[in-house]
Amino acid sequence: MKSTITLFIVFLLCANATAQVEYGTPPLDSCPEKLANLPRLIEVNHFPKVNDPIKIKDRYYWKHTTSVLSKRSDIQIIEYGAYLYYNDQWNLRKSYPLKELDKTFGTKKQKLLQGAPYTWEDNWRIDSQLFGGWALWYFIGRTSDGETVCGYETIYTTSNLLN
Repeated sequence: MKSTITLFIVFLLCANATAQVEYGTPPLDSCPEKLANLPRLIEVNHFPKVNDPIKIKDRYYWKHTTSVLSKRSDIQIIEYGAYLYYNDQWNLRKSYPLKELDKTFGTKKQKLLQGAPYTWEDNWRIDSQLFGGWALWYFIGRTSDGETVCGYETIYTTSNLLN
């Protein structure tokens, strides 16, 4: 009986270890629930929007830039980060510390000035495994009138190795 229970536990552990994540494709215009009811007044752009990796030594690099812009007014960023799409939903990958926004995007005191673009030139995905998938970068901020607004954009990273 003891060996049967042990075999069953080993089977369950192996099944969990080999379970596949279903990456899939997000529905058009879908976004995380947190952003759904906020006005989308921050423009977010990735270049390239479809991103193919290159291999350097034993790592894969999906090299791209991410830019943000507010056309309507100055906006104080209060949160930003990235989601990954898998298992038929957007899953929070990471919310970044606000102080990193100044370093990576070149803002001052996490403020987007009206009409000024801010770009993170080396916003690269790096991994030891080659796989594609969808990510969504988001920004939440407040206008000078106190309105909470957001901006977000998807990027698709492929498994089509360039080199």
